[in-house]
Amino acid sequence: MKVLILGATGLIGNHATHALRGAGCTVIGLSRRRPADELPQHWIEADFGSLTSEQDWLPLLQGVDAVVNCVGIIREASTGDFDRLHRAAPVALFAACERLGVRRVVQVSALGSHPDAATGYWRSKGAAEVDLLARDLDSTIIRPSLVYGEDGASSVMFRMLATLPALMMPMAHGAKVQPIHVDDLVAVIVRLVTAGTAGPRELAVVGPRATTMAGYLGDLRIGMKAAPGMVLDLPMPVARVIARIAALIPSSALTPESLLMLEQSADGSNTADASATAALLDRPLRDPAHFTRPAQRISAVWDWAATAITLALAALWLWTAAVSWFGWPHAESRAWLAACGVPAAAQEAVLLAASLTDAALGLLLLLRPRRWLWALQLGLVAVYTLAMSICLPHFWLHPFGPLSKNLPLLALMFVMWRASK
Repeated sequence: MKVLILGATGLIGNHATHALRGAGCTVIGLSRRRPADELPQHWIEADFGSLTSEQDWLPLLQGVDAVVNCVGIIREASTGDFDRLHRAAPVALFAACERLGVRRVVQVSALGSHPDAATGYWRSKGAAEVDLLARDLDSTIIRPSLVYGEDGASSVMFRMLATLPALMMPMAHGAKVQPIHVDDLVAVIVRLVTAGTAGPRELAVVGPRATTMAGYLGDLRIGMKAAPGMVLDLPMPVARVIARIAALIPSSALTPESLLMLEQSADGSNTADASATAALLDRPLRDPAHFTRPAQRISAVWDWAATAITLALAALWLWTAAVSWFGWPHAESRAWLAACGVPAAAQEAVLLAASLTDAALGLLLLLRPRRWLWALQLGLVAVYTLAMSICLPHFWLHPFGPLSKNLPLLALMFVMWRASK
């Protein structure tokens, strides 16, 4: 079979592309840009959102036996994106499939989608569903809940959250989800595309059991064998304010609309009976507690720890700069410099230069952290430690450890230097 995958660079589309090829299909991907590892004859570079008329699709569907539409966005970059990507372009696609006789269509939608739903995301998905169901096509609308994939951006975020010792989330114990592993989801797509007979018109593609968001993080934690964590409910009034602020960040998935979808999931609308999916695959579905592996724990911790380390060391440099110049008696600092052989006439200048250097390092860590900056800090702290060890060795015996504490700092800076991009 020749299969056209729309949104082939996304999580679901990418996995579906590889799975269908593994099943013996000839797969053509469509996205704005062709991945470097894809051959030109196996890819169409096009803006899906601009293909909103039936005529746009006719030349792209020549020789195609089946279409899988995996295009979806969680938030609009500009007004009307939901309608263009979730309704207008798919409706034009379905019309072209019907005209050319491309009878098999798999539409990846979402649980909760309906033309009269509360959010633009759900309404636009629901409008496309209504159009597809009315056409003379062997089509199946699949509606997943939360999808887990090791390389998915949301899954990386959830793994990171699962390793935090404590956090607050909106509707953490109220919203219900039924996560499915992307491998199970694409296995459903492969079955529907390659089956000799028409599949079900609609199918909720969900994992084996429903859980809360806090429960899902607990499942991911179990798989990674991570330390226990506590998940608290963020009060909704606070969450709404945060969502409005987060919506100003283009890359943020948290918006007032996505928060509303989370709220509405408390009634179980984002869950379903998994028996039909398991029956279609004729095997058990992967449990969320087995989504993750212990080997992922370190990278999940590092996703937040690297930022925490950077902020902590930036604060250390800035505080040191302020204390060195404004807080600590200059007379005592000059005595230390004298012990290191700095002439009296240069002591104030050296103290000022050291304070400014510390402040600059702190600001650079906050504004433009780079690999070379960690190497610079490593060298500077090593020089400080060596100079004081020679000139002021008694600091090694100080109970507060002003020099011995440099050893873990040096190790930490070395790790950040080698781990940074």
